[in-house]
Amino acid sequence: MHARLVPLPRVTAADARAWRRLADAAVEPNLYLDPRFLVPARHRGTDVHDLRLLVVEEGTEWLALLAVTTTTVAPGVPLRAVTTGGTFMTTHSDRHHPLVRAGREVEALGALLRGLREVGLPGLVQLQHFPADGPLADALARVLGRGGMLVHERRRTASAFARRAAVPVDRIARAAPGTPLVDPPLAVEHMGTGRRKDLRRRVRGLARDAGGPLELHDVSDDCGVDEEFAAFQAAGWKGDAERGGAALALDRVAYQWFRDVAAGFRRDGDAVVLRLTAGGETLFMSYALRSGGAYFGFLDAYGEQHGKFSPGAVGRLAELTYVLAATDATAFDPAFDARYATGTQLYPERREYVDLLVSTRGLVARTAVRAAPVAERLGLGAARAVGVPLVPAGGESLAEWLALVA
Repeated sequence: MHARLVPLPRVTAADARAWRRLADAAVEPNLYLDPRFLVPARHRGTDVHDLRLLVVEEGTEWLALLAVTTTTVAPGVPLRAVTTGGTFMTTHSDRHHPLVRAGREVEALGALLRGLREVGLPGLVQLQHFPADGPLADALARVLGRGGMLVHERRRTASAFARRAAVPVDRIARAAPGTPLVDPPLAVEHMGTGRRKDLRRRVRGLARDAGGPLELHDVSDDCGVDEEFAAFQAAGWKGDAERGGAALALDRVAYQWFRDVAAGFRRDGDAVVLRLTAGGETLFMSYALRSGGAYFGFLDAYGEQHGKFSPGAVGRLAELTYVLAATDATAFDPAFDARYATGTQLYPERREYVDLLVSTRGLVARTAVRAAPVAERLGLGAARAVGVPLVPAGGESLAEWLALVA
């Protein structure tokens, strides 16, 4: 078992096959580290120029993988760290946790963290959006319990989630293939009486506004729907760059990446693409992609002309219900950032994620982790106010300096 660092553009066909086997067998699935998601991104230029794959392999099999970038801890400070939050991952990926083969969790995760040194990377690593519970969290606790590494939890957030057991899909009738679901079922059992009533009001409003009952169409096998989605997305605020929109139609490279990702998952039967309509008008479109045993939300868009009736909320509930009813997925992760409180409220469960600072080797890395709680209590502005310099001046201790920059 050994570690290897692979720049994304240098992933070979054999690498991709081993990578896919790992993604399918990961103890915690992660769409954003699936090769069908990342390999097409190799053409995204500066977005991925610093993205590399830290891989633990044994023979021809990959046992663990993490997408990493090396960065300075703070501007002007000569301390470097490895982070899972580089340009591409921060912008396009809501889950950063590593792929680790089920049944080999502890040894593979330990080898991944120790592998930083083997491949010449810094011994300080920022693990962002790491599950706070479950088998991967348990494996990390066991690795850290063996000694030699320090960890500091920098942030904890709760994101929307839905295990199969949380949605009573066994009671949901399914339409025949190719037939739209009229008045599609919505999983609302987790909602209070008031929210259910409000949702029913919005569904009636959408049908009245658009001139017909809601219909949910499964268009997963239609390659032409990708172009339709891009146009539908661009018709809203996301198509207006001056309003901060970043629609696929505004960026030829991003659009091609989207097409390549969708094609790869569609080819394997791992894409669920839905169109919600009423009166012949499209209200909502969404892409959900499967990696390992779970589905993840990829992209969606809604018709803003009906915004007062929340077509996005209705569409996302329809997507959640349909994905778990029509597939054998163990869970659906909408992959919302925790800041989207309104969207998060639609889903029956929450899952906590943490941002961790881990020292795997070296005095400076260990000092940075020990100093991090002090830095967070002080705050950057407070540290400057009491005169802690941006670089060691010689009088203060390294720990005091790192309290500012960690």
